[in-house]
Amino acid sequence: MKKGEVVRGRYRIVEMLGRGGMACVWKAIDAETGELVAVKEIRADQYNQGRLSEGERIRQETELRLRFEREGQFLAELDHPGIVRLIDRGLHRGAPFLVMEFVDGTPLDRFLARFRPLPLGAAYAIAFEIADALAHAHRGRVIHRDHKPDNVVLTANGSVKLIDFGVAFPDRPDATRYTAYGATPGTVGYMAPEQLRGEQKVTSAVDHYSFGCVFFELLTGRQPFLDRPDRNRATQHQHDLPPSVSEFRPGVPVEIDDLVWRLLSKDPVRRLAAFTRLSEALRPHLPTVDSPAPSPELEPDPTARYRLPGTALSASVPAWVPRRQAVQRSAGRGVRPGVDRTRFAELLAAAAAEVSGSPARQALQALEGELGDARKAWGLGHPPVASAQLLCADAARLDGQWQDATSMYRDVAQALERKAAPALRALALEARVGLAECLAGAGDLQGGFDGWADVVHEVAGLVEMPPVVVARCRELAVKLETSGRSVEVRSFLELLAQA
Repeated sequence: MKKGEVVRGRYRIVEMLGRGGMACVWKAIDAETGELVAVKEIRADQYNQGRLSEGERIRQETELRLRFEREGQFLAELDHPGIVRLIDRGLHRGAPFLVMEFVDGTPLDRFLARFRPLPLGAAYAIAFEIADALAHAHRGRVIHRDHKPDNVVLTANGSVKLIDFGVAFPDRPDATRYTAYGATPGTVGYMAPEQLRGEQKVTSAVDHYSFGCVFFELLTGRQPFLDRPDRNRATQHQHDLPPSVSEFRPGVPVEIDDLVWRLLSKDPVRRLAAFTRLSEALRPHLPTVDSPAPSPELEPDPTARYRLPGTALSASVPAWVPRRQAVQRSAGRGVRPGVDRTRFAELLAAAAAEVSGSPARQALQALEGELGDARKAWGLGHPPVASAQLLCADAARLDGQWQDATSMYRDVAQALERKAAPALRALALEARVGLAECLAGAGDLQGGFDGWADVVHEVAGLVEMPPVVVARCRELAVKLETSGRSVEVRSFLELLAQA
């Protein structure tokens, strides 16, 4: 297509709006209605640029065409104010095209770049509308697979439109995969762990994870995981527990903090449960007619439709439940409002310093007092909680309380036994070293040696040996060497020589 060209005798091309590897999108005028529309055409030739053999090119273009046609089918079946509307589709010079409503607005990624972080009311309003649109797509058995701020547009009145269903997938077990164009559809930074692993059977849970990433960014102004010199985002999304919103945005209600954390779970089932109660959790926090205007002023303003009398949503969004009741319901599901993540992290750091040097241990006592509630709220699968329990176990062991220390070490080891994430695996190994230290300290040198040797053997097989675990293994080795097993101990220590 080119400027001035008329498609199907009806849509006159005005200008290009954007170009991707798979397609170009043009602004056009509908001669029948006089309205602006967006025309999307497939551009496989622009993607391969002669880099493929003739057979590969034909296969790729065929699958791109099938995927493009499937996008048109999805949009024809979906009918929601938060999803871009299909107007027409057909062939132009033998290539398929789609005609969609022209969405005049601001892409969410650009909006966030200007207003970062958003006022909370605006973040809740945007998240609520995105979630409603995604839920409609899921009810229609459509998985977006590339949900991210770039694919969300804020219209002039602040409402949300989901766009670009180009890599969407039917939520059916017999659906055909088109993989010549990118074996792993999606965008790193917003992709679920199972997408990053290239799993064949994806479900709507991948959209739940992507939505969790976007919601996190709406609330904090940053993505959950950022590239680090030693660990890229893809690795972190697959293996690391997510940070909590409250670490970066004080004042977020505990039920919202917990909800986002669950949406970013590695377990798709936990994500589904969180997404199911998302609407209920967000409603009490949506702006109402008595809410103040956001500060700084936003353009467009996602809260205006909720705040201003006489607008589309101001009369239709009820207060639902008081904020206090919402917190109580959240607490009833096991999240205790009294457990503060920031305070818990501060206590953990202070207690670690005490165990290694200070005899007072006031922070340790405070940490022990909050550990029970933290376990109930977040579980031993949450690294700070597991680290806190290991610290308390270390203190008990140093005080000669072998039974108490053994029980605490064992709980951590069992809770994290099957966890594959490197951080959790390191904590599980540290707990097992603690168990071996307790056995040896209580006089069972054979049991201590056996437990220690198992850990050393496992650590030696890791690509990256956890430094803390290696150090503790070497410390225990000194004690075991004095028990008459120096030859065996040294042979195992050789396995750790490269650490």
